Amino acid sequence: MPRMRSIGLTLFIAISLTVLMVVLVLAGLFRLSLGKGFDDYVAKLELTRLDVVEQVLTERYQRHGDWRFVHSQQDLLPGPDFNRPPPPRGAEAGPGRLPPRREDRLGLGPRLALFDAQGQLLMGPPEAQGRPRRPIKLEGGGQPIGYMALAPAGGGDILTRQFLASQTRNMLWSVLAAFILSALAAAWLARHFRAPIAALAQSAKQLAAGQLQTRVQLERADELGQLARDFNRMAEQLQQFEQSRRQWMADTSHELRTPLTILRAHIEAMNDGVMPMDQRGLTRLQGAVGELDGLVADLYQLARADVGLHEYKPEPIVLASLFEELADRLAHSLQQAGLKLSLHAPAELAVQADPAKIQQLFGNLLSNTLRYTDAGGEVRLSASAHGSSVEIILDDTAPGVPDAALPRLFERFYRVDASRSRQYGGSGLGLAICLTIVEGHGGKINAQHSPLGGLRIQIQLPRAPGARTR
Repeated sequence: MPRMRSIGLTLFIAISLTVLMVVLVLAGLFRLSLGKGFDDYVAKLELTRLDVVEQVLTERYQRHGDWRFVHSQQDLLPGPDFNRPPPPRGAEAGPGRLPPRREDRLGLGPRLALFDAQGQLLMGPPEAQGRPRRPIKLEGGGQPIGYMALAPAGGGDILTRQFLASQTRNMLWSVLAAFILSALAAAWLARHFRAPIAALAQSAKQLAAGQLQTRVQLERADELGQLARDFNRMAEQLQQFEQSRRQWMADTSHELRTPLTILRAHIEAMNDGVMPMDQRGLTRLQGAVGELDGLVADLYQLARADVGLHEYKPEPIVLASLFEELADRLAHSLQQAGLKLSLHAPAELAVQADPAKIQQLFGNLLSNTLRYTDAGGEVRLSASAHGSSVEIILDDTAPGVPDAALPRLFERFYRVDASRSRQYGGSGLGLAICLTIVEGHGGKINAQHSPLGGLRIQIQLPRAPGARTR
């Protein structure tokens, strides 16, 4: 089994490294941008000191009419006192004379390059290509006749280096501060997520250990909160399933014990000579075995339904014919119970269902009605079409069913009145089997109060595209 790693630590490391990487990338880009931007700023600042050069070049250009006079780097420089402000035009030079050469104290001369109006290099270092340029214009303005640029200073300016070094230190401190803050935020965020996950993990362990009453106490409005609520619902359902399983085992054992006790009592009585082993005694034994066999068959059918082993073979079944067949078969039982049966179904209305299962469905429903409806009452069985489904309603007369019992009628072994149920027979599985049959056909079944004063069973089954007479 691989060693488990804390999700909080993993989240902390992932967030911290991600933030550190982003900060370093941004710092590097800022450092490059700052270096280039500051270098361009210095270059433009230096170009503002070339007023004298621009004046000399424009005068020479006017004199020659083009740039053919440029033959060497010295042709771009005015000479001594280069850094002094230029004198007013004509103050030091008469017509046809050039201003006196000034000294290049800033050392700009070797870095100075001249370009023509089309941007072609005429003179100067090639390193000036791509650097900020200063346009050269004649008096009166108009289009530039050329451009001046300065190549990068060899080794860089000391002030520039100091400025960039200072900014680099500041950025490093900023990176460190950002990393520390991000680490603190990552630690808080990791703890924020780790705590509910740890609670869910602990609750899952308790649930797996059989502590089905375990619930997660987590009030959050995010996905973890929703997960906690889903976990609690799952735990509640598991607890209900376990309670149902235990109740199922207890009820099954109890129901099986009754016919087995009768069988054992009769056999012991015959063996001891208390009861003669005649036809009457054998008939009693046969009845007890039949009751036990029916109960086992019902349990087997429900167990197969629980695991999805439905062996249904649906086919069109005309309800009118089915109802008449049920009426003929139950005519004697209805007469003995003192009940009147009313049937109503359109002639061609048919359901898509398994013939044997649909017979069992209505047999169980009518047997339940015959068992619990008071004598002199009425039973109504009707069917009607509703789109792609068929609605079947079974109504009977008093007695009714309490409100609290209606939603539980289809539970296994549930009886509204256990003593009354045992008096009239039945194991409490008939309606549960009806539920599995209806749901196995993709239908619905529910219980309501009947307008006749008894119980109403409402069923929806898929409608058959065609019909046949049974």
